This record gives sequence, C-alpha cells and structure tokens, in this order.
Amino acid sequence: MTNGDKREHSPTDQAPSDAHSPRVTIAIPVYNGANFLADAANSVLRQTYTDLELIIVDNASTDQTAEICRELAAKDPRVRIYRNEKNLGAAPNYNRGLELARGTYFKWMAHDDWISDNYIEECANALDKYPQFVIAHGIPREMLDANTPFLDSEFTVELWGRAGPVERFARAMRMDRTCHAIFGLMRRDAIEKTTLHRPYYTSDRNLVAEMALLGRFLCVPEAIFYNRKHPGQSMAQSKNRLFLNVWQDTSNVRSFSTIHLSRLKHAYEIWGRYPEIASRYRLTKASAGYMFSPRLLARYADEYAWSTVPRLYSVIRGVGRKVYRTIRPAKTYFAEDGETAITSSGDANSKAAPGEQAKQKAAAPTASQNSISGKEDVVTGGQS
Repeated sequence: MTNGDKREHSPTDQAPSDAHSPRVTIAIPVYNGANFLADAANSVLRQTYTDLELIIVDNASTDQTAEICRELAAKDPRVRIYRNEKNLGAAPNYNRGLELARGTYFKWMAHDDWISDNYIEECANALDKYPQFVIAHGIPREMLDANTPFLDSEFTVELWGRAGPVERFARAMRMDRTCHAIFGLMRRDAIEKTTLHRPYYTSDRNLVAEMALLGRFLCVPEAIFYNRKHPGQSMAQSKNRLFLNVWQDTSNVRSFSTIHLSRLKHAYEIWGRYPEIASRYRLTKASAGYMFSPRLLARYADEYAWSTVPRLYSVIRGVGRKVYRTIRPAKTYFAEDGETAITSSGDANSKAAPGEQAKQKAAAPTASQNSISGKEDVVTGGQS
C-alpha cells in the first residue's frame, strides 16, 4: 500500500486474504460523489455475472460518500472500500483502483454512470471467446437520468474492422470521445502493461490508443453503458484548464496549463514503448497528421509561451480570448433549464431550441465489423 492510503474499516476488510479471487474487478474512483455513487454501485451489484468484486476508492471525500461506502460494504461482501488520507487527484485515484484489483478482467466505472444488468456477463463471455481482443465494451447511451436521454448525443462507437495495430493506434489518437472504451471490460494483464492514467486532462485518450496498439476492441451490442451528463462532471469544466490541473493532480497548482504539450510528451513515450509491435518511427509517422496538425501546433506554441512567461502571457492570452469569444461565442457544454434534454418518449422539451430533433444515435450501432453480431469479422480480423 502506498503512503497516503488507508483501508476504510468495513465488513470486507478480510476480503483480500480469501482463497478465492474474483474473475472480474470493477473499480469506482470517487471524490464527493454522494449524489450518484449508490446508483453506480448498485448497478454493479445487480449484475447477472456474480463472480466479481467492487472496489471503491474514496479520494478523501468531504460529503456523505464515506457513509454510503460503509452501507454498501455492509450489505454485500463483494464490496471493498479504500479511502485515501488526502485527495490525490483523479489520475492517481484511478490507477489506485487498478493496483488493488484481483480479477482477470478489470473495469473502471465513474461514480455517476451505470450499466445494464447484463453488461459484465456479456463482455466477460466475449473476452473468454475471443482472445485477440483486449477490451470488450457495450453500446454507449448518454443520459440526463434513468429516463431522459441527452438531446445532443450523437455518440456512436468507432469500429476498426481488420485494422492492424499501427492503424488502430493512429485512429484512436484522433478519437474525441473514448469513455465507452476506457470504461469497458479490459484484460488486466494488458492494461497493466500500459503507462496508465497520467496527471493531465485527456490522458485517457492516449491510454485508449495504447490499448488499441496492444489489441483490438470488441463492441457488444447486448451490453449498455449509460453515461450520465450533468453540470457537476469534469467535462462540464473542460474550458477551465487551471481547474482541470488540480482535478487531475492536486499538487499541480501552476498558473498555466500544458494539457496538449503533456499529451504530446506522453505520446512520445508510448511511441517508443513497444518496439516488438511497431517502431517509434512508424507510430510517429502514423500519428503525425493529427499530433502535428496546424491546430495542435498552435496550441503547443500557446502553452509553451504560457508556461515560459505565465504572468505576462496570461494577460495577453486573456485579452486575445475575450476578442475571440466576442467574434465566436463559446458553446456551453450543458445548457440550463432543460434545453439539452428530451422526454423519455423522445420528444424535445418545450424549451429546446427551435427545429432541434432528438438524436438517438447512441443506440444506433448494430452488427458491425467489431461487434459480436459480426462474428465473421471477429474471427478473421487482422493483426491483434
């Protein structure tokens, strides 16, 4: 156990010494998650697949999270609770969940999401059947609550067919939305080979690409991943880059942000990490069109200047952004007063923007190259 961590006393304290190790580990890293934690945990405990353990890593929460954790552990011996003595930030807390895992298969789960009752069973059966896949994930559906889809959801799963490891890696690096994969069921021996979560926002995008380099992803249409949208989640703060510094790493109190430079540095490490799969040159070349695009080059220059002369550049940057936002107002992630919600019947709320239609593409993917239903492609796919 690392310094700064301690076990929360609960009825499950002796679980790690049991002779039986569960086949699947689900880890929920949480900080002040009393609002949705019970819903997430109960969706795990309701799984039709029962050979599992649920690890909740409480990042020194100050709300009722600890009490909810104790209640969950008291009612189900499969629950293991750990509490950090201080808030370590999101990245170390996510990695801590993996460090504590005992299962052959592993899954992270956010405290505000939930999964269908058959999620683990379907995904575990898929990984058992197809050893060339390193992640099995369900169909993502973005929700405001259990009955209300997120209006602006166009969330579809990217499927790579017979793509080899270099192509998979390059395409994964371009993915804007990776939560269906990062919250999928993984082979623990594969995820433990990676660089894991790093202390900068969007490091999960590099981690997903790294997993794509190690093997293929399998979409299981029968399993559903419900991704809750609400104003308190980290994505709602994605424009507040100094906040995200601390959210990922509580020791990062710098007055500037280097999210894109950090991602480039992380990518450089990954490019040279697996010479038995592909050389640094091949991976760099495959990723160059995106990682060295004019847009990202401008962001690298912006962050370099910000980190070199933070006080002066912060003033210049602030004025420039005000002018830019006057010309092009920023889009809000989560509109207020229900503007982004639709009713459970699929009709837009009365306050929705005129002419907007509820987009239900989150549920659209069916049989495809990397889905269970597309069995021919599953067993004859390209390099793993």
